[in-house]
Amino acid sequence: MFRNLIVDQPIERLFEDWDLLDDHVIKKFSTFLPMGQSIYGIRRRRVSSEGIIDPKKGNFSDRYKLGPDGVILTDKQELVLHIVTSGTPHHTAHNYGYWHINDKDELYLQLPGSEGGLGYSFTIMGTPKTTDTDRMVWYCQVCRTLLFERLLETGRVGFHSFWKWEEATVREFNSDEHNRRCPECGDVHPLGYVWNSAKDTPEERLARMAW
Repeated sequence: MFRNLIVDQPIERLFEDWDLLDDHVIKKFSTFLPMGQSIYGIRRRRVSSEGIIDPKKGNFSDRYKLGPDGVILTDKQELVLHIVTSGTPHHTAHNYGYWHINDKDELYLQLPGSEGGLGYSFTIMGTPKTTDTDRMVWYCQVCRTLLFERLLETGRVGFHSFWKWEEATVREFNSDEHNRRCPECGDVHPLGYVWNSAKDTPEERLARMAW
């Protein structure tokens, strides 16, 4: 996985202690970096038994799955591997404001830091191939009726297309209240928001705090 990894200092300075979690290396994985058969995301976060704290986004320990029995709150425990199987709608509160459906399994692992310092949050998934897709979906928060859905042919166009597509889809969903109003019960869904909190509008920032 190191074949395509580039760092911004001479390799001689890193060679004797090559560390994937070194601050000079980890920033390459701050979003998601495709490498060979997998895509890796590594972020610095405060990880403890009390929750997962992101320096920019706050606490987003609540991760949800949607299945036949409704919404399930999954426990983001430290040092426990968490798996989201392909095809499962999932949403992490305050981290991204939509339900994500992936054709690849996703693996999550939270490692605490030393003496209360920042730890590490890992996300690993397979690189999309051929007909693999990503979907962004919103469901009514009251009755779970499907409100809005968009699909990206990630295996065909490449994972690098994900972030622009994510932003365009969120803005499309937010642009018209009709997209957010449930045709069954009339409830209006909060605005969506993208993964990168720096791109929030003031209204989207409030939505990120709400759900």
